[in-house]
Amino acid sequence: MLNFAGAVLGSHVTAPTPTSAPWDPLPTVAYNGGVIMLSPELAGFNDRRFGDFATGNVLHTGLDVLVAEAEERTPWITELWNGVDACDAACPTFAFCGGAHAANRYFEHDGRFDATRTRCCTTAKIALLEGVTRHVREHRP
Repeated sequence: MLNFAGAVLGSHVTAPTPTSAPWDPLPTVAYNGGVIMLSPELAGFNDRRFGDFATGNVLHTGLDVLVAEAEERTPWITELWNGVDACDAACPTFAFCGGAHAANRYFEHDGRFDATRTRCCTTAKIALLEGVTRHVREHRP
């Protein structure tokens, strides 16, 4: 955190933003073999638009295939990336935050993944960055 804040205060190039790095699918296998990408918190939930959020089922398709084809098989991931892009365009702390977590977007924004700021992002990322940055500014040698 301090290294990130120092880079921002010094106007240095920071580490690659999350959207410029390969994404980590973080596959979660549910009790029934359903595989939920990116957000284990969505396992066990159903949505009228997205069903059970699963990319597929390991009882029928190999995990390697499900991971490789996740974006094509999982419509909500496209909506999530649209929200992450919106955060990137609008939020000055995006390079630190990375665009919030999928489950927070979904549950805090009435089932939408393309919404932007979440309470989780505000309190766990933005407030942290602002607090550390303010402390560094106030205590510079």
